[in-house]
Amino acid sequence: MRVLAADDDQGILNVLERCLKSWGYEVISAHDGVEAWRVLKGEDAPRIVVMDWDMPGLAGLEVCRLLRTTPHGEEVYVVMLTGRQEKADLIEALEAGADDFLSKPFHPRELQLRLAKGVTFQASRLPPQTVARGAPPSGSTLGGKYRLERQIAEGGMASVWIGVHLSLGINVAIKFMKPGLAETPDYASFEREARAAAQLRTEHIVRVYDHGVAHDGAPYLVMEYLAGESVGDRIDRVGPLPPAEVVSMVDQIARALAEAHTRGIIHRDVKPENILLVDDPDRPHGCAKLVDFGLARSRQSAATTEGGLISGTPSYMTPEHLRAQAPPNPALDLWGLAATAFTALTGTVPFDGETLSEIMKSVCVAPLPVPSSVNSALSPEIDAWFARACARSPRDRFQTPAELSASFAAACSAIPPAEHAVVVKRVRGLAPTEPDSTRGISVDTALAPAAPQESGPVPKMPDHVDRTGSQ
Repeated sequence: MRVLAADDDQGILNVLERCLKSWGYEVISAHDGVEAWRVLKGEDAPRIVVMDWDMPGLAGLEVCRLLRTTPHGEEVYVVMLTGRQEKADLIEALEAGADDFLSKPFHPRELQLRLAKGVTFQASRLPPQTVARGAPPSGSTLGGKYRLERQIAEGGMASVWIGVHLSLGINVAIKFMKPGLAETPDYASFEREARAAAQLRTEHIVRVYDHGVAHDGAPYLVMEYLAGESVGDRIDRVGPLPPAEVVSMVDQIARALAEAHTRGIIHRDVKPENILLVDDPDRPHGCAKLVDFGLARSRQSAATTEGGLISGTPSYMTPEHLRAQAPPNPALDLWGLAATAFTALTGTVPFDGETLSEIMKSVCVAPLPVPSSVNSALSPEIDAWFARACARSPRDRFQTPAELSASFAAACSAIPPAEHAVVVKRVRGLAPTEPDSTRGISVDTALAPAAPQESGPVPKMPDHVDRTGSQ
């Protein structure tokens, strides 16, 4: 939802912009009353306004009076900001057409709750948009608790929307399963994600608040909303990440995995796209959060129900899991985290290929990639760390998230500070800032009976492999 923030005090306007964006609103800014009126007099004006009382050109109250004379004026919810404290001031603001009144200095949480009233007001006035079945209608209310705003992401199995919790006044992320999948076994993945994530109590795993079924039968999850970007998106945007930033990410995700493994839960799809980086004033490199427990299983249930079925992203799976020779276990998550660290440091996927068969050969039989051969700024210690983290034999790898993380931090500390400037070589013609299509290949299919061994040809994969993604 778009919000107009109008204030001639640049410091206050900066605070408004930062808060509104962190809550998921699309912000339009105005530095005086004339600019605010220019935005509001059009029919496409934002339907929520946070506006200062005293501004150059036109006072906020005068802008409000003008707004109410327009055909769309009654549809706009106005919160008036002011340092005035008298009851007469409140009465004057209400008479001018303001819907709410907030005194300066204000607390961000108070502003958030005032905005929630505006969202509720809009929900009561605006009819839902007409959309195809299975896509939730923007502007509608879900389960009587959440107002849907806009779609922000889409994967092979689901779409993700921003919503507003109407009673709490906070933004949430709502994940809907795509049409046709609710009748398949994939429906169970939604329940698994809700139950698995609800058990975990760590700041490095995205919280799940609620789940249910929409009126058209589409299952949904309600999750913590995070204003950040995935590790995969950051790599696509800036190329390889500095070692110190990758150390911070690995340490935090290792803590998340330790919590999950202690409770017997295996994530099964640790990869750059499933790690979000969120700004945090207490951490120079931000807070890393593990998302998408749609493939998560308890170790006990996975061991008894998997059979020859594999689920996950092949480029981030161990040889034994890719061959369906072992049930999901902590080793699968540790391998995925190590491969993610390689991708973050180099901008390339360690085990890649154009087809599933090529990826399997890379994971299972080809020589292990060497990080410093891709990024010459990396040290031999990092090469040795990766060789152990992704050793073909499970016995030769790190056995716990803490062990993997501590060893990685030690390896990166061997890089002289002057060498932290990343120099990346082009690999197979791929520029470091270009998206790498192999990162998104996911499978959920029974493998052919024959599986590649550590030597010999790789068998041709069946034609029915599902490459639609597992987000």
